[in-house]
Amino acid sequence: MSANSRRARHMTSRTILIAMVVALGGCSATEPEPSAPSPASPTPDPGAVVAALSRYAGAPCALLAEQELAAYGITRPGRQIHLSEGPARSCYWVTSTGVQMGFIPYPSAKARKSKAEEPTAQRREIRGYPVVQSTDEKSCYQNVDLRSTNASLGPVTFSTLVVRQASDAPMDTCGIATAFTDVVLGKFERLAASGGR
Repeated sequence: MSANSRRARHMTSRTILIAMVVALGGCSATEPEPSAPSPASPTPDPGAVVAALSRYAGAPCALLAEQELAAYGITRPGRQIHLSEGPARSCYWVTSTGVQMGFIPYPSAKARKSKAEEPTAQRREIRGYPVVQSTDEKSCYQNVDLRSTNASLGPVTFSTLVVRQASDAPMDTCGIATAFTDVVLGKFERLAASGGR
C-alpha cells in the first residue's frame, strides 16, 4: 500500500466533513459541528424541490459532481441498485476511508416504516426538513420528507445511508450521513431556486 493510500485511509470522519464543507461551500472562518443539524432556513417551493429529486431518480449516480466525489475521497464510479419505488434507482459509493454512502430516491413505504419503527429511530430536522434517523453499530440511515404539498403524490422522500465497511473506517456514521444529507438538500434547493438549471 502506498503512503498516499495509507494517509487517505486514516482520515477521520471530521477530516472528511471539513474537506467536504470547504470544497463544496468555500472557506469559512468557523469550523462546522459535524453532527449538528443545519439551521432552519426558508425552503424553496416544495414542488420545485420534489422536481429536483425526480431529476436524479433515474440517474442517481449523477447526483455527485467530480468536486463532491473528490471531497468524499470517492475515486470509483457509483454502483446503481434497485432499492427505490417504481423506476427510480439508488446509488452507492465507497470512500477511500472504508465508508459506503448511499442515495436512495423514493425509498419504499415498507423500508421507511421499518426504519421509523426501529428502537434507535429519532426524529430531527436538517435544513428545516423532517428527518427520521436510525442507527446501529455500523450504519446510519436518514429518511428526509420533502413536504410535498401535492396530496396525490403521498410522502415524497429520499434516504441516505452511511455504512462502515472497514474496521478502521470513521465511527461517526451519523455525522457523515448528516453532512451528506445536507449536501443533497443544498443541491436540490439550488436546483429549485434556479428553475432546475
